[in-house]
Amino acid sequence: MAFRGRYEYSLDTKGRLNIPAKFRDILVHEFNSELVITTALGNILDCYPLTKWIEIEEKLNALPSSRVELKSFKRLYISGAVECSLDKQGRVLLPPTLRSWAGLDQKDNSVVIAGMIDKLEIFSQKRWVEEEAGIAKTPEEIAKTYDILGEYGLSI
Repeated sequence: MAFRGRYEYSLDTKGRLNIPAKFRDILVHEFNSELVITTALGNILDCYPLTKWIEIEEKLNALPSSRVELKSFKRLYISGAVECSLDKQGRVLLPPTLRSWAGLDQKDNSVVIAGMIDKLEIFSQKRWVEEEAGIAKTPEEIAKTYDILGEYGLSI
């Protein structure tokens, strides 16, 4: 099981998002269509199968609350979490609070769904363009990125 690929969709007028068939098959067959979608850093949404989310919650709960940065992150991540399921058409309803966090509204309802192996990331189209602009572009930035990957044993 791995979520791979990037897809562009639009929210419907009720705030429902079609999940790509490739991802939907994994969610239905391996995870009973049960999801958790939450607010993430960078004004995007993270979408986990429920069983994976429970593992994340356990790890977050074990972090020390004495560190202000960790406490703030836990507050954002856990308080923003919404359990949901795919409907029969393979859509998920994004509540208004999640849509607002991610900059998804009726005027600009374009969404990018990025597979990130164990989760999905949901971006507004505008936010995705900003994300792409931040990817290493100069030869120096590219070399630095490859150096960091090499530190972790990845030779790409």
